[in-house]
Amino acid sequence: MAYRSRAHGAGVGLAAIFLVIGGPAYAPSCARAGEAEETSEIAWRGDYSRAFDEARAREQLLWIQFTGPWCPNCTRMEQDTFPDPAVKERARSSFVAVRLRADVDEQLALGFGLTGLPATVVVSPSRDVLAVRQGYLGPRELDALLADALERRRAKLEAARRLVSNDPRTQSSAGAKPAAGRSEGPSRPRDSAPKNDERLALSGYCPVSLVSDKKLITGQTEYAVVHEGRLYRFANLLTFNLFRRDPGRYIPVNGGNCPVSELDRHATQPGSPRHGVLFQGRLFLCSSEADRRAFLAQPEKYAAIDVAERGYCPHCLSQQGLLVRGDPRVELNREGKRYWFPDASHREAFVATASASSGTERR
Repeated sequence: MAYRSRAHGAGVGLAAIFLVIGGPAYAPSCARAGEAEETSEIAWRGDYSRAFDEARAREQLLWIQFTGPWCPNCTRMEQDTFPDPAVKERARSSFVAVRLRADVDEQLALGFGLTGLPATVVVSPSRDVLAVRQGYLGPRELDALLADALERRRAKLEAARRLVSNDPRTQSSAGAKPAAGRSEGPSRPRDSAPKNDERLALSGYCPVSLVSDKKLITGQTEYAVVHEGRLYRFANLLTFNLFRRDPGRYIPVNGGNCPVSELDRHATQPGSPRHGVLFQGRLFLCSSEADRRAFLAQPEKYAAIDVAERGYCPHCLSQQGLLVRGDPRVELNREGKRYWFPDASHREAFVATASASSGTERR
């Protein structure tokens, strides 16, 4: 899939929509050629990594504007939206702005889930995505979007400040004066930073690369997130964002412990990403190559390590005493356990029976 072709189609589509609903159609005009100089008042950067480092150093939001020379509404925003005094003032005072071509920075654009142009994205110094808007934005719409992103960040920082102030571990120092030369303003949340390497998952390898590409790629320190008490690192922004959207798809089963060791030797032993197995779309970590071969020989035996009733259908077991293997794709999470069913009808019957039993107990 070529992003340029997708973006090109989206840009043309947006232009056509404006024509249909009676909005002003864009056409280049020599009379307005001088307006392009005014946009220089927004100090556009051209390199994402450097712009992000600058935003982080200045504790400001990063405004990313994705564009393309084939996109008429991108040109329209250049001439009608960016020169607006309110937009320019807000950009100068509160943002680090970077303008990128979607076809050149394709992986970054796809990492934000973009499918059309123009596209406006706002990211915090801690990599929280605060706003994503695709399509043309007029001056008032863009200014409102930027203002809302600022408010979102302010609310997040305030929530983090309250959390820290209510933490008993910080009460003893609540009345201490700040050290000389240090700001008394709100500090950045630090709960995403690991205290030591003991929390590092997958030995620092990127879980998305391991599951999607079957490759061991070392994660970068700057792309990291703590999930369920474990620190995961990622190869790039794309894999970072994919994990944040659906972490369950990439985290190892059984807390990363070896299922073969647990079932065969009744011992809890951490698995290794070098001895990983992908089975039915799920990642299992074995502790050695021998355990990995054992898993591959009987995958169904070990795949249900974290599933109730060893992966058998609980409805068939309770109603008929039959051992019918469930399908991981037909799953139910209930009271901290995962149940598998051969099809949706068995799952619905199990839920109905459990609900009826619960109602009888309450009566």
